[in-house]
Amino acid sequence: MGNVTYPRNLTWANYLDYLLCPTLCYELEYPRTAAVNWTALVSKVVATFGCIFLLTVTSEEFILPVLVDASRRLDAVRATSGSPSEALLILAESISWLLFPFMLTFLLVFLVIFEYVLGAFAEMTRFADRHFYADWWNSTDWMEFSREWNVPVYSFLRRHVYGASRPHTGRVAATVITFLISAVGHEVVMACISKKIRGYGFVCQMLQLPIVMLQRTRWVRERQTLNNVCFWCSMIMGLSLICALYVLV
Repeated sequence: MGNVTYPRNLTWANYLDYLLCPTLCYELEYPRTAAVNWTALVSKVVATFGCIFLLTVTSEEFILPVLVDASRRLDAVRATSGSPSEALLILAESISWLLFPFMLTFLLVFLVIFEYVLGAFAEMTRFADRHFYADWWNSTDWMEFSREWNVPVYSFLRRHVYGASRPHTGRVAATVITFLISAVGHEVVMACISKKIRGYGFVCQMLQLPIVMLQRTRWVRERQTLNNVCFWCSMIMGLSLICALYVLV
């Protein structure tokens, strides 16, 4: 450490190293391990393809059939000028069937990205900081979840958005700006996946702010077990609801 200084870092090799390192925050140098652990690297690559296989099976067997059937039934309701309550019942039934498949999909995608893919790039580049996530499954409020489930993005937003805007706007406004940019980013991702711009993800993420304010009150904050149960219920319900809305509505 300390061997690279500006402007000696302005090289293609340094830029390529930054692109390959599993981080969004640029530094002149990163802490490195002594050598590549090839056994760990191979195991992460194999695990990645194993999880992709499970994702494919889950999607083809438990998600796509439900969505195709729901889409067909909703089209029939629209064609016959059916009542809105009938469409809502179809949507509610579809969401109930998709609760656990979408939750399993989220967990597998999380595992692939944050444990195996980022871990593999960290191993290849000998990147020593492997803190890509914390124990977000124990979260008792959404602010804690946003800090712990995606540490690389959280570190980037805290450093380049929240940290840069707080001296000029104050803590509350900086928090709102950070959530706003994050919500726009998530909406862009969902728009690319579903090829629709609906705003469901944007609205749900911005609604986390008043929910966090409620969760930070003393009466709610003291009931950590209840908060964690509510967190998991909202995760299971929310993932199925948002994904179904993007596909079907």
